[in-house]
Amino acid sequence: MPELRCDQLIGRLDQGLAPMVLLAGEEPLIIEETLDQLRQRAREHGYLEREILHVETGFDWGRIAASTDNLSLFAARRLLELRLPNGKPGKEGSAVLKAYAQNPPEDTALVVIAGRLEPAQRKSAWVQAIAKAGLMSYVWPLRRHELSDWVAHRAQSRGLTIDRDAAALIAERNEGNLLALAQEVEKLALMSDGKAVGLAEARDAVADSARYAVFDLPDAVAAGDVARAQRITQRLRVEGEEPVLVLWGLSRDLRVLADLQASQATGESAAAVMKRHRVWQTRQSRLQQLAQRAPRQAWARLLARAAAADRAIKGAEPRRGWDDLIELACGAARLAGQTNQRGST
Repeated sequence: MPELRCDQLIGRLDQGLAPMVLLAGEEPLIIEETLDQLRQRAREHGYLEREILHVETGFDWGRIAASTDNLSLFAARRLLELRLPNGKPGKEGSAVLKAYAQNPPEDTALVVIAGRLEPAQRKSAWVQAIAKAGLMSYVWPLRRHELSDWVAHRAQSRGLTIDRDAAALIAERNEGNLLALAQEVEKLALMSDGKAVGLAEARDAVADSARYAVFDLPDAVAAGDVARAQRITQRLRVEGEEPVLVLWGLSRDLRVLADLQASQATGESAAAVMKRHRVWQTRQSRLQQLAQRAPRQAWARLLARAAAADRAIKGAEPRRGWDDLIELACGAARLAGQTNQRGST
């Protein structure tokens, strides 16, 4: 059975509960809310007893067989939830899950709940066994451009009318923090008293709870989004991220771009440069365009500024490293924005 989205999974459960379900992914809020809906479907289909097993160090995998063998006299069916946080059942657990999948009991539905699974884990034998015997849903992180629609849909489900600009602001202030995003919608639903929420109301009521990772900064810079690049850098500073690590993420792209511009003079192919720097396929086209369209040696000059920022961060020069880093990020984003505009004209 191919991977299903959460809404597809719940739709399939309307037809009856599968003997095995794997619910995993990278958005805990969506996983837990989907699990709540799954439990509701289970009750509707007669699974009136529920047991939860947490896989920790030293977990006895024999408990799964024991649970399925000891069904209560008061319930015809049981929902068995297996919490597998790291997605690694080990050799013994993998064997147990594969054996269970080959002959699942009729009176028990086993739901395995996990967090992020690496590509190799999603292809592992125990995952494939569950997918073949039942259903599998993997929750990918919401992309930045999807957040506004998610806010609007959630607001509508709470009886809240919210305009597009307000939804965009709420999404921006809570990017990377879906739980905070959901909480802000709930708060606005309570505060609005049935009235529509516009940009002014959202700006006054919504806190800034965005969370960013180091790799978000190079993406903002490459997109030419100066405001977002500044916002991400400042937020990483507030959250106590190591400036050396932030600079590394930014400098990595600057080094590639400077190298790509230099290769134009030496005759080296862009493909060779990308291979040397191990640039992901999905980012190669954007970086190549930025290198081709920017003024000669523009990226090399920014790379030199990155070296100066590194010295300031390490205390070798009497300047504030974070200030240099913010200026560098904004300068690089500004150049990328100008370069992108030049390419569209």
